[in-house]
Amino acid sequence: MRALKWVTALAVLATAVWCGYWFVGARALDRVIDQGLAHLPEVSVQDHHIQGFPNRFDVTFDAPHIRVDGAEWQAPFVQLFALSYRLNHVIAVFAHDQLLLAGDTGAALHSEDLRASLLMEPGLDLPLDAVTLVGQQLDLSVDGGTTGIDRLRLASRRIDDRVHQLVALAEGVFPDPRAMDSLDPQRLWPRRFDVLRLDAEAEFDRVLDRHLFDGPEPQLARLTLTGLHATWEGVDIDIAGRLTPGRDGALSGDVSAVVSGWRRLLVLLRDSGVLTPDLHDGLEHALAAMAAGQDGQSLEVPLSVVDGEVRLGPLWLGTLPAVVPAI
Repeated sequence: MRALKWVTALAVLATAVWCGYWFVGARALDRVIDQGLAHLPEVSVQDHHIQGFPNRFDVTFDAPHIRVDGAEWQAPFVQLFALSYRLNHVIAVFAHDQLLLAGDTGAALHSEDLRASLLMEPGLDLPLDAVTLVGQQLDLSVDGGTTGIDRLRLASRRIDDRVHQLVALAEGVFPDPRAMDSLDPQRLWPRRFDVLRLDAEAEFDRVLDRHLFDGPEPQLARLTLTGLHATWEGVDIDIAGRLTPGRDGALSGDVSAVVSGWRRLLVLLRDSGVLTPDLHDGLEHALAAMAAGQDGQSLEVPLSVVDGEVRLGPLWLGTLPAVVPAI
């Protein structure tokens, strides 16, 4: 009986200490939020609430509004969740409807589900380890036109002190029909893309950690494109390699492209004016020879990119647009 009393007393004491920890932590978090909002005039909220006793800190911000460099974002609410014993991992849940404004252009975003995960490495500086944004059934409306995405995933993972691996993946993409009809009145290009994926690496001039809020803004030092994947009816394109921009933003590097349905893709590029008839014929003969011994519909080709100019051996294929230049 005495042992049972001791166990019960210890359990009550542990519960009291844990509950006290939550209330102390909640008050401290409330002060941090107030101080943070006071030092960030770009961010405003109507109110905030802290719940989640006893194992979580759940923070709800009512009517958040962010203004940065001519761009604005607002929503009815945003919620942040963190386990009280793992504060370096934060989950954010967004409202179904959000508004964005950039210059004179406004956009409305509707989603069935949109949430993000932020993971920081434990320690005093809390360096950013990974960020993931996942959305389901998104509709982005701009100037009366709507682009739909069944599933969206944006992710960043730290692979070195200042280098982060980036992934943007969209599945079931329905571009704005009005914009597509304007750009492609012959309806040559698909109105639905099964998969669109872009991979890259971003290097910053400083580590992304908690000092972001009390120091100079980090600058992008280098952006390297490492992969592209696109799939639509009858065509699958998978490109891997490393393309790095120079000081003028022009890309250079070597990549390998694996293409299924390449004949259909060539016809599409010819009919839409991307390839001239002569270039189409030359490419078809060259690629047919490279596809010999395979199934005839899939092939792998090495491509060289110098200052944005794309070549297959000596054959010029086109020019890539410039991206963010290196510093």
